[in-house]
Amino acid sequence: MATDDKRNRRERAEAMRKERERQDKRRRNIITAAVVAVVLVVIAGAGFAVKSAVDDSAGDPARTPKGLTEDNGILLSATDVGGTAAPDPVKVTIFEDLQCPVCKAFEQTSGDWLDQQVAAGAIEIEYRPVAFLTEFSAESLAASMCVYEEAGAKGWRDYARTVFENQPSESGPGVDNAQLVDWAKEVGVDAAADCIEGRPFRDWAGDPPGDYSKVTEEAFASKDSEGTQVSGTPTVWVDGTAVTGSGGNIPTPQDLATAVAAAKAG
Repeated sequence: MATDDKRNRRERAEAMRKERERQDKRRRNIITAAVVAVVLVVIAGAGFAVKSAVDDSAGDPARTPKGLTEDNGILLSATDVGGTAAPDPVKVTIFEDLQCPVCKAFEQTSGDWLDQQVAAGAIEIEYRPVAFLTEFSAESLAASMCVYEEAGAKGWRDYARTVFENQPSESGPGVDNAQLVDWAKEVGVDAAADCIEGRPFRDWAGDPPGDYSKVTEEAFASKDSEGTQVSGTPTVWVDGTAVTGSGGNIPTPQDLATAVAAAKAG
């Protein structure tokens, strides 16, 4: 009898030992699984963060400016400049490169007249900026888009005129980002500084000469009312019809006024 009791105690002790081992093993498995799950979550989170950072970094240079027309233009109307809105303003379309010396001359002779007519509600202008001449063409275009996103069409117009006034030589080195930022500050758009320094629209603007962006290619594929493609800058359309200056020169205020009057009459 005593022998049986001793054997039974040993058997119960062995069974309890095995049960503790099973429980310990189960706890270890649970802890291991939990640790692995936490590690996987951390790795997945880190991977997502890295991917997002890479995607953001890769996506920024090709970002398209917000608020452009379907033809990648900037529409300037009376309400943009604090002027008087009028019914049925004549549509003027202007293709310009900020590096173009002839565009600079056009702005010097006709820029004030255009701004006055916009403010009066007589016309609205869709600016179709392109970059095909030099690296500065693209650098300044990209910077101007930063100004446009911050300050709208009026801010863009002020910035573009400032760039024309200070336009560097085509054969020169252009300007650095600091100068592009300074011009934005001159027209009161300090908020564009970070964008200009970050250059998110640089790929969108292209890499001239030779490597034109889709925006520039589409602009030069545009046709006026007579089916003639844009072949250079400045190109000016009034109500879709190309306007040339007297003797083939750039359009003067009188040339533009005559075209606008004809569009209103027609």
